[in-house]
Amino acid sequence: MRAGAQGLARADVEAAIAMMGTRAATRVPTATLLHIGQWLGWPEWLREGTSLAGTSGPLPAMISRADDVRIMGNIVENADIFAIVAAILTHPRPALSLAGELAVLHGPDLGSAIMLIARGLALRNLWICLEVREDEAQVEIAIRPALPMGDLFGAFAICALAKLQRSIAVYRGDALEGLRIATQLHDLPQAQGALATFGCPVVPARGAEVLRFPKAWTQQLNPHHDPLVWDVAKAKITRLANDAGGIADRDPLRDFIVDHLSRLHRVPRLKQAAVHLGISTRTIVRSLARQNTSYHKLVEEERKSRALALIADRALSLKEVAEELGFNDMSSFGRSFRQWFADTPGNMRRQACG
Repeated sequence: MRAGAQGLARADVEAAIAMMGTRAATRVPTATLLHIGQWLGWPEWLREGTSLAGTSGPLPAMISRADDVRIMGNIVENADIFAIVAAILTHPRPALSLAGELAVLHGPDLGSAIMLIARGLALRNLWICLEVREDEAQVEIAIRPALPMGDLFGAFAICALAKLQRSIAVYRGDALEGLRIATQLHDLPQAQGALATFGCPVVPARGAEVLRFPKAWTQQLNPHHDPLVWDVAKAKITRLANDAGGIADRDPLRDFIVDHLSRLHRVPRLKQAAVHLGISTRTIVRSLARQNTSYHKLVEEERKSRALALIADRALSLKEVAEELGFNDMSSFGRSFRQWFADTPGNMRRQACG
């Protein structure tokens, strides 16, 4: 699927960006693009048409969704997608985001890990539709474009199937009997080498790119399960959902706390929240009491959730993590962190980042 003409994927890219609307400006981890960029040697064309044009070397840890899709379009036009698929399938570690890699390596079981990875794929790529279906015998993960996307979708989907297969193989090894892949690239001559690397039957797709596997596999336990690191992975996916505006029935009070922490890196006072919401502090206290919680607990829940995501971000120093969470000094940050997780920030980071 190497480009035959300049601009082949541009229309599809701009359609995907338009479909995302204002969410195209929200930021996502570069994730798999970091792996692909390294494999390609960071060519100049990788950033063409993005806000990163003119820069060189590795991509930043976070980029806008618009830049993310444009970089994918550049890869479709200039690179050998099937060589990339083969690299994903044979790389020593899964070519996933940090959250995805933590989910695979430290999730409680195959089912939990693969569902979190699928959710992350859907949240990170808002221009595709991803559906997980189960019956008594099998699990099916189907990927469709939200609107016709041509080679852009084909390249994304085959790479996504490769990442899902690789995640399952971490648990199953070579015991992949029962795994099936359905793709519209089935009959493409130049795709045959990469498709053979999946190590399972590949059949023509009918309307969606699909990965199927026996439901019994979901119960396979992970002997390396680490509850704290698993919480980090879940927190990072939750943060991705929040950034995408994907949470239904949003809580205005919780949103105010999150916004205050995100923008100002300070813990908002109860009185500030009351003024923002146009209600009395007493009303907030009574409402939270009926929910068996308090304003302090709500703030601590948000700080704790953000701490899990931030501690796994190797681009931030522990001092910067403390500041992001609204702590004035490292000692108070350390005390709160130990109360939340019964461990120190340094130890947690070593577990999360390896």
